[in-house]
Amino acid sequence: MTKEEKRFDTLTKIATVFTKLFEVLYNVGAIAMTVAFVLVLLDPVVNTTVWGTVPMEELRVQGFSMRITGPDGSTDPKALAVFLLGGALILELMAWVFRNANLILRTTQGLTKFSVGKTPFQKDNVRMMREIGIFFISIAVVEFIFSSIAVFIVGPELAEVSADMGGFIVGVLMLCLSQVFALGQKMQEDVDGLV
Repeated sequence: MTKEEKRFDTLTKIATVFTKLFEVLYNVGAIAMTVAFVLVLLDPVVNTTVWGTVPMEELRVQGFSMRITGPDGSTDPKALAVFLLGGALILELMAWVFRNANLILRTTQGLTKFSVGKTPFQKDNVRMMREIGIFFISIAVVEFIFSSIAVFIVGPELAEVSADMGGFIVGVLMLCLSQVFALGQKMQEDVDGLV
């Protein structure tokens, strides 16, 4: 193995560890937001004692932010519930993004049961890249939908929401990149068929 190959292999292993770490952290965040959402819905005592005392004016996750205080400065449980549910969905979609990124790296290294050698141009990598694009587009859609729901539930005069549509652009770029990898995979099959 050359020095360059060793360096590339080391960087790939580091990236594989970090993608798994981010997947786990995003899953933990999604679970925590789901639990908080259920608590907000089911327990009015928690709504007034816990959420009412925490000095939170605005919450943010990824590109989605929302003002959760009412006109009197207290926490609005409806706004908080909308934010927590939307945030849980966004975090779970991001966990899936990092899951697929981890699988792509491991498949490229030939470490998964569906790997076909040590090449990035594999059918499953193309599929997972497309899924990453769909997940990013889904995040943008979730942000837009929950921003609209917040305006409807809280009221247009009180709702202060923000949704980042950058995920939509990243998703489209990932779909385009997956097409390049699909072409590379087809060319790889053609070369392997000649040999």
